[in-house]
Amino acid sequence: METVSGYTDMTAEEASSFAMKASTLVVDVSPVWTEGHIPGAVSMPLATLEEELAYLGRDREYLIYCHSDSASIQGAETFASNGFSPVYRMKGNYAAWTDAGYPVEMPGYMNVTAEQAKNVIDATGSRIIIVDVSPAYLDGHIAGAVSAPLATLETEMMTMDKSRPYLIYCHTDEASISGAQAFVDAGFNPVHRLEGNYAAWVDAGYPIAVGKEI
Repeated sequence: METVSGYTDMTAEEASSFAMKASTLVVDVSPVWTEGHIPGAVSMPLATLEEELAYLGRDREYLIYCHSDSASIQGAETFASNGFSPVYRMKGNYAAWTDAGYPVEMPGYMNVTAEQAKNVIDATGSRIIIVDVSPAYLDGHIAGAVSAPLATLETEMMTMDKSRPYLIYCHTDEASISGAQAFVDAGFNPVHRLEGNYAAWVDAGYPIAVGKEI
């Protein structure tokens, strides 16, 4: 590894192990994240990176890459100049990763049952953000969920922390699928969608809340 300008360069081989650490957030600063990316990477294109950093958690280690040295260097320097530490950059970028034969991931959300969702919540604790995309949040919702109705979801997502996992649900498949796909399209990763939606959670006897949570 070599440290320059507030960040440290690492090879694709070094990055392959580093990216697997729970404390690592891999950030793709290219505009083509949807065409394939390192597994687990979130999308934060250079064009919007400065704005997105304001809502990004600082309790992680960051691995930055792109498709060219100039872009990944700019991305890593932007993280470092905004006070993030430690920051790493993958030398050789996405091509070095694929040339080494490491796996890539295409955008998508994961369908989970109510039981699986509860396990994810228990395993991630306060890190996971549960998002109710329905207009009926006050009538009843998963305990700890935040309200972000589909009508305003695009605006709400702009201030959400991409360093955290998300669980999306509603009261119908159509709405929850739309919500989960919106998160994926915005570059969030990982995104889970609750199969069976709110009814499945209630039927399983898991905690709910009514009204606005403090």
